[in-house]
Amino acid sequence: MNIGHVIKTLRTQRGLTQEQIALEADIATSNISRIEKGQRQPSQKVLQKIAQALDTKPSVLYTASEQPISQISVFLQQEGMLKKAKIEVDSLLLKQDSQTMLALFNELTPSNKSLLLEQLKTLHSWQNKPSS
Repeated sequence: MNIGHVIKTLRTQRGLTQEQIALEADIATSNISRIEKGQRQPSQKVLQKIAQALDTKPSVLYTASEQPISQISVFLQQEGMLKKAKIEVDSLLLKQDSQTMLALFNELTPSNKSLLLEQLKTLHSWQNKPSS
């Protein structure tokens, strides 16, 4: 199982650099390099950060790493197509304003997504408070 190979394959498929992933995951670029070369195994916490920076789940990375090396790239491409198809189907079920909001949300960085969710929760709690 070479999780580093999977991370590198997915990163290059997405057209991202090690620096971009490191910045988004808030870890050192040298750690990304070592992980991709198989010189270091990521901790669970680091793997979660990397997965989030790659817009995927750790379970996808683990599952891909169990594939034969020659099939990893194909597996990740198929996984990406399935995710995109699910988003397209979901968007058919949403009203236009919800579709717009979801599309904009999906373009945000993971840290901005967290920030926006916290703001929405706050706004929602204010909306439900009885006026005095």
